[in-house]
Amino acid sequence: MNEELRLNSEEVDTIESYNKFNNIGFEYFSRGDYESAIKNMEKALNFLEIYIPTNIKYILENLSHRLLFLGLKNELLLQLGISYRKLGHYYKARRIFEDLLYFIKEFDSNNFLGFEDVILGFYPIPKDELLRRVWNEIGLIYKELKMYNKALDAFYKTTYKPLNNHSHLYHNPWLEIAYLHEQLGNSKEAKSAKKKFKKTNRQIEKADKKRGGQW
Repeated sequence: MNEELRLNSEEVDTIESYNKFNNIGFEYFSRGDYESAIKNMEKALNFLEIYIPTNIKYILENLSHRLLFLGLKNELLLQLGISYRKLGHYYKARRIFEDLLYFIKEFDSNNFLGFEDVILGFYPIPKDELLRRVWNEIGLIYKELKMYNKALDAFYKTTYKPLNNHSHLYHNPWLEIAYLHEQLGNSKEAKSAKKKFKKTNRQIEKADKKRGGQW
């Protein structure tokens, strides 16, 4: 396995090119220039996809360091989808997020011989965190389209997993859920969601203090 995880010179060059365009894309994203962010992120994605077969089973049958590229691709696709959403390109954004959900489902349905997720497609974003963030983005799309019931369904799916060691990355969804219930006239549910928002924030703060502020 260690031999297969070793990168050759061409793959090192690919990673460097990916990092170059990915970093530029994130810089534009932080400035709110989402069109420029998308252009650079798509260039970064093109470099990665050279080494990533689209068929998960094929990857399994030819287990190699290519699995390490999957996590980088997932991170990039997530950011690309967010950029499309912020520009109002909801169909493109939703398609990206649905593809990520399909990837996670396919990944889980196959036998990965006991190897840890972090080296098999879910690095640098842990699997549970990726799933949570994808459903959060889908919820935001439906919220912006005023499809409140579908938005609620998506946001509730971000609440199923408990807080873990990555609590500092956790987006507290309960305020969004409260807002959606208010829009639907569900005052009792909205009030309950606000309480859960405050309780979750306290849990996050407690986890942050326990971690000692180290990221």
